[in-house]
Amino acid sequence: MLKFTLIPEAYFSPETAADLLSKVVILEKSDSVKSLELPCYKAVLLYAGADDDARRIADMVEAAAALDRYNKVVVHLGEGTVEIVVAAGDRLLLCNAYPAVDEVTAQYFLFAALKQFQINPQVTTVHFFGEAGDTIKGDLFRHFASVEML
Repeated sequence: MLKFTLIPEAYFSPETAADLLSKVVILEKSDSVKSLELPCYKAVLLYAGADDDARRIADMVEAAAALDRYNKVVVHLGEGTVEIVVAAGDRLLLCNAYPAVDEVTAQYFLFAALKQFQINPQVTTVHFFGEAGDTIKGDLFRHFASVEML
């Protein structure tokens, strides 16, 4: 699983990147800390792990910023994880990954994230980044205003 965090670009320095990331995840000595700029939210993604996984997280954040809705929810179902990006207006509220071995657990984390930020699913569209099974899409259609694929 990708180890990552987002920080405001004003706090980013290549010299302190590993220290900043180590404050939120456990880094191994073999972990190489890298970064990706996210100008849409004036943030920097610090990460250790596969570049492709980091690029997907960055693309999800950029996709959320590009949506023309106030509440923006972008979800990716990976193997054993669910990645969730939540934004309201021009503010990024959440960008995180959770262990989810099945779709029910992924839905739990999605609803918990929305509850945390008091976002009403009935007036919100959830956007899937990548593939999503018909089962989870059908389940979410009962709770969300709409379910769309990006």
